[in-house]
Amino acid sequence: MVEFNINTEGIEVVNAFPSQVSGKTFLITGPSEGGVGAETALSLAHGSPSTILLLGRDNAKIQPTIDAIAKLNPSINVKFIPIDLTSFFSVRTAATTILSDTSIPKIDYLINNAAIMAAPYALTVDGYESQLQTNHLSHFLLTNLLLSSSKLTSTAKIINVSSAAHMTSDIRYESTDFEKGEKYVQWYAYGQSKTANLLFTTELNKRFKEKGLKLRSFAPTPGAADSKLSRFVTEEMREQGMKAWIAAGRGPMVRKSLQQGAASYLRAALDPSLLEQDLVFIDNCQPVAVSPTELSAYAVDEENAKKLWALSEEMVGEKFECTLRHLLNPNNTTPQPLMSRDPLPKPPHNLLLNTFLSHHPLL
Repeated sequence: MVEFNINTEGIEVVNAFPSQVSGKTFLITGPSEGGVGAETALSLAHGSPSTILLLGRDNAKIQPTIDAIAKLNPSINVKFIPIDLTSFFSVRTAATTILSDTSIPKIDYLINNAAIMAAPYALTVDGYESQLQTNHLSHFLLTNLLLSSSKLTSTAKIINVSSAAHMTSDIRYESTDFEKGEKYVQWYAYGQSKTANLLFTTELNKRFKEKGLKLRSFAPTPGAADSKLSRFVTEEMREQGMKAWIAAGRGPMVRKSLQQGAASYLRAALDPSLLEQDLVFIDNCQPVAVSPTELSAYAVDEENAKKLWALSEEMVGEKFECTLRHLLNPNNTTPQPLMSRDPLPKPPHNLLLNTFLSHHPLL
């Protein structure tokens, strides 16, 4: 029996829950080589899933992951789907590609992993602060587009990767772009986006529960995994982050391997026992309750989550509501959406993303 803790590795989790992996379809955003997303995909390959969908900006960055999966298990159907999370148009295009592909009949697990961390101030082509759109808004849109199609199974798990960095910032509703960058702090912007991941997870679960759906969402953190996510972090920023970490009472930061980082993702996705409790934040392979040093109350507050959902709908230009027709009527074989869609007036977007992002593919 696996002991779930900071030392647990992803492959151990996969081996512990073989029936949750075998024959299943997984979608992972940001699976570039050397990242936790790629390590998650490689761990899953040991469990013989049917299909692994890898979504990222740069095929060249993801091809090593595809090759490694093929070497581990050539029977797995691996597909690369291009997506640029700094563009809602690209997200919609990726969703359309998935929904129109008849070789992808279902998706059992959606792992929203891709992120940028502590990036310099920049606005996306849609006019939003780059970390908030990359880490939250585009995943919000992608998830809801897939829910709207019934492509996700009725017991699917939605994994929104968060971080202990959520403790640095709540959502700045009056100015998510930090007053057009004048008051921008890279770590706070990252923290805001990670709070958004937790609030999105909280609101999804509330909506699923209210409608009697069996879908569930969790928000794991990989911890201080040895990935390429910190490419924007200078030594000075690293020292500031360490001081803030210790000041929050979390003690010394323990570095983790990619396998150890992937383990929390995989337990969140695969362990059926987690469905018996209401905690959504998974750290070091364990569900975490609100506490001064582990999880901020504002990050799982239901009113806050409802408010962010409405703001996110406004920002992506589309309204999503849960429906349950095909799930509540098992005799109805006609596919129906899990979510209904109501287009909103598209907000004006006329600001371009700083060019540096084009040179830094998402992890």
